[in-house]
Amino acid sequence: MDEIREIEVPEINVVVDLPHVAIPKAPPVTLQIGVPVIDMPHFESMDFEREVAPPPLAAPKPQPAAPPAASLPVPKIELPTQPKPVEVTEEAKPMTQQIIEALPTIPQATTVTVSSVIGVSAGLATPFLLKLIRPIVKKAAKKLQKALGRQPVPEGVSARRALQRSLRG
Repeated sequence: MDEIREIEVPEINVVVDLPHVAIPKAPPVTLQIGVPVIDMPHFESMDFEREVAPPPLAAPKPQPAAPPAASLPVPKIELPTQPKPVEVTEEAKPMTQQIIEALPTIPQATTVTVSSVIGVSAGLATPFLLKLIRPIVKKAAKKLQKALGRQPVPEGVSARRALQRSLRG
């Protein structure tokens, strides 16, 4: 048997190249014009002293004298007192009583059931009624056209061919 070779793993460099810091340690100065703004150690606050004198205020106009008070007696009107609402506290009802009170009455249940049965049966019966009524309407239309003296539209391929041959003459 062959001997098992020894596995050699190369060394991995652990040095990590960190990106350069985006914020410089000192602000860059590209032009030397006067003193840099950054080196100013003081702050000039706003000056609150007025530079312009305000306009003089006009003297208030004299008000006319108040009219004499009326000497009529003021009638006293008694407002009706409303009785204070009485707070009614209901006792907790047992669960069976709550369920019985929540159920609809027999007339309510009957009304809903009948209306739903009528709606469903009408929806299911519509195709059947159309198949039943359509031939009756066609027969009535043919009789009406014959009564008015018009020729009815031929039904089927053979009837149309016969009509075309009779028209050729």
